[in-house]
Amino acid sequence: MGDDELFDITIIGGGTTGLFATYYATMRNMKVKLLESQSQFGGKVMQFFPEKLIYDVGGYPDISGEDLVKQMIAQANRHQPEMLTNRWVESIEQKSDHFILNTSDGERHITKVILLATGSGTFQTKMPDNWDALPFPKFRKHVATNLMNREKYHHKNVVITANNKVGVGWALYLKDHAKSVTVVNPDSKFHQVKEEDLEQLRNSSIPIHMESHITNFDVKENQLQSVEINETITVETDALLSYHGLELQATPLDNWGVATYKGRILVKGDMATNIPGIFAAGDIVQYEGKTNLIASGYSEAITAVNKAHLFIDPRATEQLYSTVIYR
Repeated sequence: MGDDELFDITIIGGGTTGLFATYYATMRNMKVKLLESQSQFGGKVMQFFPEKLIYDVGGYPDISGEDLVKQMIAQANRHQPEMLTNRWVESIEQKSDHFILNTSDGERHITKVILLATGSGTFQTKMPDNWDALPFPKFRKHVATNLMNREKYHHKNVVITANNKVGVGWALYLKDHAKSVTVVNPDSKFHQVKEEDLEQLRNSSIPIHMESHITNFDVKENQLQSVEINETITVETDALLSYHGLELQATPLDNWGVATYKGRILVKGDMATNIPGIFAAGDIVQYEGKTNLIASGYSEAITAVNKAHLFIDPRATEQLYSTVIYR
């Protein structure tokens, strides 16, 4: 929780770069806090492709996005740092020897240095136009908008409400795992979808309801029982997924006083921003030769943490080998 406890480093952003920075900073024996604006860690990997395989992470010939995020959360937790979700940092106050981070819910977090691993911001998933008029607001609040924890859909009756390629991809993935899949699209077509994926969906046994809406739920003890479509069709349902596009809540870098160029933070080899004591890594940074890969963020996080450690304590060793630390 936010209070007057002073941390060595606070990392803003709990995607893959932020999670690895959290682990590496604790490995360097720093007192670490991680703040993530979403309700889950994992960033873009968690939100956009947890079910897809990733092939460019060292040590893994292939690994699903979900499994990678789970491994990284476990790694980040190794030395028990403070890791908080649902924290949106509104402002940063710079003091003589520390920073105060103020969140949208009124908390304050005090730290010696900051590492920004925010990406361009946080993406909020849009819901169907009639969503707020539907019953069971507590249930609606927790309807899944990604395929994390995909094992929970195995042998379940799943309804997907979506108007785009993401919903089509979910349906094609789940058709071989779920007991049944039903797709509800309020529009007359699916947007940004490949024709071969759409043809595969049409040729499957998945019922597709076009120009249709979910008009009611049956929920008992917060467990979904069925979904009503167009006030006429009732579908037995164990799980509901929703995806109707995204809205970006941009990282308020201008409010924080962090200089940017074309939406990115320009850094050099030390990953330092224009504000002494604030470092950055991951998709939000730009430098000559930059690549936007998961693995690139790991290297940038290591550099940023090491430089941040030296900023706090000029006597600190700039680089340590894990084989020396874990003996």
